[in-house]
Amino acid sequence: MQLKGEMSMLNVLHIQDNDVGAICTELEQKRDDAPQFFMQSPLIIDGSELSGNALEFDFSALKEGLLDLGFIPVGVRNFPEAAINIIRESGWAIMRAQQAPSNITKSEPAEENSVQEADQQEEQPQNTNPATQVAPMISAMTVNKPVRSGQQVYAANADMTVLAPTSAGSEIMADGSIHIYGALRGRVLAGAQGNENARIYCQSLQAELVAIAGRYQLLDELDTNLKGKPAMIRLEGEKLIVEAL
Repeated sequence: MQLKGEMSMLNVLHIQDNDVGAICTELEQKRDDAPQFFMQSPLIIDGSELSGNALEFDFSALKEGLLDLGFIPVGVRNFPEAAINIIRESGWAIMRAQQAPSNITKSEPAEENSVQEADQQEEQPQNTNPATQVAPMISAMTVNKPVRSGQQVYAANADMTVLAPTSAGSEIMADGSIHIYGALRGRVLAGAQGNENARIYCQSLQAELVAIAGRYQLLDELDTNLKGKPAMIRLEGEKLIVEAL
């Protein structure tokens, strides 16, 4: 027997009220928008934004609804102590709270923009909210071999540079920016812990899905003529912007 640690992507559902039916309806729409992203996706329930009484929340109905929709319920966090027994009786695991959870929200398709010269770019505003600050990147990861289908590569608290192509069905994640010196296929997620200044650079944009700080977009939904071409992807507000390199 071997017990090994592994970094896997977990989506976080932040609930605001006790209406389980409305929650499941909205999740169904998101799942249908990006089935390859959400089907069989592990899901954590976060109650830090819940405005209703947690003691009145139907955790059993939510778990059943998530399973019916094809999600994998993992656990809950940030609920009051008074609700712990109800949560456990509903079959949920209690997870440790995270200081700066990041929302997974769909980015609206953005029009293509050309890259400005470096001396014309405005400096990104500093995030002064302690609750949403992210740790500075302290290292960089270099991947020399192709990332094959089914593989997941994660650069914790670091930027990532991939010197080879990535395959369809692969997943690369970094807390910082990601540089791909080859064809970018599969899923790519930069700013995995909420760094909204992270960017994605690639020599050939062929990804199934791109995401920065939890804002995701399917490549087929992006209004761009840069598919298969060198591109940079950045986050502007809630939109992912694709620019030519």
